Amino acid sequence: MLLIIFLVLLLVFVQAQLPGFLLTKQVGPQQQMGARDDLPEPTPELSRARRALANLQENLPAFLTLAVLSIVLGEQGWLTLAGGVLFLVGRVAHVICYMRGLSPWRSISYMLGLLGTILVAAALVPHLWG
Repeated sequence: MLLIIFLVLLLVFVQAQLPGFLLTKQVGPQQQMGARDDLPEPTPELSRARRALANLQENLPAFLTLAVLSIVLGEQGWLTLAGGVLFLVGRVAHVICYMRGLSPWRSISYMLGLLGTILVAAALVPHLWG
């Protein structure tokens, strides 16, 4: 699970850089490095990158909490690992689909990531009464 957590955090890092990269592409490095008080309306691509990042930030705390709990509680079974992999794959697919405007694939990939979180949570349920 530690490797999955690391890869998820790598995804967060890469995805967090995307809006800045796209803003620089839109307005140029000089305006990007300035106060940014008078920026033009963001391009659709930049808007998508920002929304995709916000969506990841909404889903990340629950997954990371459950993933760390799975390590602390020694729950490294197939269900936990499958959930972690499903979350990672779903989130990578989600940002790709979001950036390309692929419907309904964006929603399907979101649900895969959510299912991954649910699987990790399900694996921890026996520890509630332990």
